[in-house]
Amino acid sequence: MSVKAEILSRLVSLINSASASSIPLIARSVNGEITINRVRTLKANVLGVRYEIKVADGDVKVNVLDPLNREEDYSRLLLLVVNALERALRGKVATPKGFIGLVQLAGGQTARLYEKKAIDFLTIEMDGSAPEEVEKAIKDIGGVVVEHLDATWSFEVAPLNGVRIRVAFWQGEEGMPSGASVLVGEEVKEVGVPMEELITMIEMTINRFVLFYRKETGRQPKLFHSLYF
Repeated sequence: MSVKAEILSRLVSLINSASASSIPLIARSVNGEITINRVRTLKANVLGVRYEIKVADGDVKVNVLDPLNREEDYSRLLLLVVNALERALRGKVATPKGFIGLVQLAGGQTARLYEKKAIDFLTIEMDGSAPEEVEKAIKDIGGVVVEHLDATWSFEVAPLNGVRIRVAFWQGEEGMPSGASVLVGEEVKEVGVPMEELITMIEMTINRFVLFYRKETGRQPKLFHSLYF
């Protein structure tokens, strides 16, 4: 995997500076674990991408396992992992609260176009999906099934510290089109996750969920191969 030198440098600095007392915080921030020995090892699981990062004597080795084999995903996600770790180690740790829409956040109005694009992709590609069909794909991205109003199905996932995303889908019927909604945990405000990162996480959550759904069910694209094409 090709990683920018600046990202690797920040990653090495974070891992080398980790103390025994920060191990639980780091692990919780990236859904993984860190071991501090002669070789320091950070493991993270973000939206189904598994990272193993080893640092020893100033050298770093990054191993990635992605069942979807999307290098563009795990390269982008690694930067978000670094940013999340830096925020957590500065004391900006998430305390789960309620859910809010993007428009309730600073910069949310300008993000509506990106949100609409992601929701349109989801409603088109998941039309006709049943609750029992999506459970494995939800698990694949590290999410859990939840109840949300009268939605046909819904799930929640917390890819990184401060980012909690809830996606709900309503199957259309009697001539009415399918619909969907995306909410985020209100704690994004206290943690200080930038809107650009939040949008990226929402897009990647929806895109990878749909791709995992196809992988698990054998379903073919209805209109779009991917959210990014």
